[in-house]
Amino acid sequence: MSRTYAVDLGAWSVKVAVASPGLRHAAVTEVIERIIPPGDEPHEARAQRVLAELVRERRLEKDTGFLVVSGGQVFVHVLEFGFKALRRQDLEKVVGGELEGVVPVDLEDLVYACEPLPTSAGAAAVEPGAVRGRVAPPTEGMRVLTYSMPLGRAKELLELTADAGAEARGLVPVAVLARLAERAPSLAGSVTAAIVDVGHEHTHVVVTHGGKPVFSRTFGRGGRHVTDAIARNWRLDAIAAEQAKHSDGFIASAGNPAPSEAWERVHGVLVGEVGPWSRELRQTLAACRARTGVAPARVLLVGGGSRLRGLAPFVSEQLGLPASTLAGDDPAALLGPRAAEPAGLDSAALAVAAALDTGGGRPSFDLRQGPLAFKVDMTFVKTKLTQVAIALLVVLVFAGASAYAGLRKLRAADALLTRRVAQESKEHFGASKSVPELLALTTGDVGPGESPLPRMSAYDLLLTINGKLPPRDKVTLDVTDLDIKDNRVSLKASAKTPEEIDLIEAALKEITCIKEITRGSTTSGASGEKNFSFAMRTECM
Repeated sequence: MSRTYAVDLGAWSVKVAVASPGLRHAAVTEVIERIIPPGDEPHEARAQRVLAELVRERRLEKDTGFLVVSGGQVFVHVLEFGFKALRRQDLEKVVGGELEGVVPVDLEDLVYACEPLPTSAGAAAVEPGAVRGRVAPPTEGMRVLTYSMPLGRAKELLELTADAGAEARGLVPVAVLARLAERAPSLAGSVTAAIVDVGHEHTHVVVTHGGKPVFSRTFGRGGRHVTDAIARNWRLDAIAAEQAKHSDGFIASAGNPAPSEAWERVHGVLVGEVGPWSRELRQTLAACRARTGVAPARVLLVGGGSRLRGLAPFVSEQLGLPASTLAGDDPAALLGPRAAEPAGLDSAALAVAAALDTGGGRPSFDLRQGPLAFKVDMTFVKTKLTQVAIALLVVLVFAGASAYAGLRKLRAADALLTRRVAQESKEHFGASKSVPELLALTTGDVGPGESPLPRMSAYDLLLTINGKLPPRDKVTLDVTDLDIKDNRVSLKASAKTPEEIDLIEAALKEITCIKEITRGSTTSGASGEKNFSFAMRTECM
């Protein structure tokens, strides 16, 4: 049976989640976590060796693999557009042009993936004043969540997996954490939720609405900072401090106070790191409200760092939201019936979410795009070329026979209709007439007429005008009103200088279907801008 698997190359360990496709969705059958050994080599070289071992042991060379790209390696933006719907191909072009202005990488050296935010997310925006800070109002157009990364870095990651024995079919960002909100029973009934993956070096936060990601941010605080605090205070080495964090780590809160003075001292050491971490988390949720207007109703903590005792009630107290970890029916819902419940499901949650997202072979976000797009190997077809040729010949024979039978039926029907027309016309006119002769009696002209359909729609004309306008580095154009009717286009806008208005007029005259441009008067605005108007006659609608 074909399998898919997802790889999370963490800072502390390598996690692999293996899934098999099902009738409704993929089912995770195995979750493996292996610690990356310390050493003087770069972290990725050591992680690659661990991945190569897992690929060989689990015989994953022939299966389909996907690599999770951590949030620290990508640019994440929420873009807002005035239109409400656009074809996928056009949307990707528009997003690419917008990213070119906000990402410090040339567009030809960038790979990106995008998905529109759910339309219901705008309706879920919180009321201003209900929470502290800025709240984005519902948009009249659409918002799009984008992930992008340098092309060179994407190639390095693909080479890393290829050298490990199995090149990744796709590069998926941390947005896949939204699958946990979709499948975890502990979040049932919560339309909006924040999935917080507390890793060793970083923390990934994905805010979801209706099971779909609407916001994402990664910040540089995680479990290692707590481990370092334990090592400094009790003078332990890194391994012993990590073990002490999981066995004796504790963070207190009003609802979960320290049971003794010893535990209070532990809390006093750890809160110096967990406190700033919680403030970063609070700022992340505030940034989500400011950019999308969506506020999560509860928080789900995953990742190895979520094992810290008392962290969930501490987060709940700091954010004023219910917070929990994976528990109860969550493991059974996230894993398939054939998977043994792993003890490290929480730390491997990102890999599990990626396996659920990519189980169908088409992830919701995939940064392996453009020149890196996966090309299917057709070697197996060449090895069976004779069988394929015979099958194709059989199909052609049957198709030819079917076409011949259909042609005979059409000819018989044509002959029957011709006889009926001749018979009935003779009864009516006294002489047999053909179909063209009968049509000529009623219309006087049997030739084809001119098509009543327009050569261009209003939307096509809008795209043409937008494509002809000078680039933003030459003119500063602010359109206040655009009215497209049958044969008239009215444009009201402002620019910085009269010279810019001349450039705009010259560009519009290059459009072949615009036959006449009438320029209105030019006035100065409150900030010195030049207000102008054009009335254009068109012959393409």
